Amino acid sequence: MGSYGRGPREAAPTTARRWWVPDPGRARLLVGLRAVLGTGLAVTAVLLAGFGLEAALLGGLAALLALFTVTDPDVRRQISTTALLPLVGLPVLVAACFLHDHPLVRSAVFLLVVFVGVWARRFGPRGNALGIFAFMMLFAVQFLGAPPADLARLVPAVLLALACAALVRFVLWCRERRTPPPCLLYTS
Repeated sequence: MGSYGRGPREAAPTTARRWWVPDPGRARLLVGLRAVLGTGLAVTAVLLAGFGLEAALLGGLAALLALFTVTDPDVRRQISTTALLPLVGLPVLVAACFLHDHPLVRSAVFLLVVFVGVWARRFGPRGNALGIFAFMMLFAVQFLGAPPADLARLVPAVLLALACAALVRFVLWCRERRTPPPCLLYTS
């Protein structure tokens, strides 16, 4: 065809490459499937517990964050980080509910949580996960407009969702026990 352009046969691989990216060992696919399973289990458990749709939404977000943001290199550290998520997220969730009617203070706390969340990234994967979780709990509660009366539903929903995410990640589908650290996967 020459250097003037691509023919129809040469355009197809480019289009296919846009949709099919390399995934050695199907690692990204399996992590995504585990996240879907964990989030679905968490939302189902929260709804079956009778906490309501808003609580199921917040619980699903908490489970998704627990499954995607906890990226510590070994299982023991992942368990520790997952156990720390409620200690960071629940106080922010409670503060967001109580600041529902105080927009100026709520905005100041929002900026403070953003600053601390970004600052926490300097502490590695654990700080990154905790900072993201705290920010997302604050953002989700502000987005939902949850008043303090909803705390009785939201706090147990987040705890139940995190328990479901931990069950999926560490008991039902623990890929990390069988997979070497990423730095050892592609060395020759």
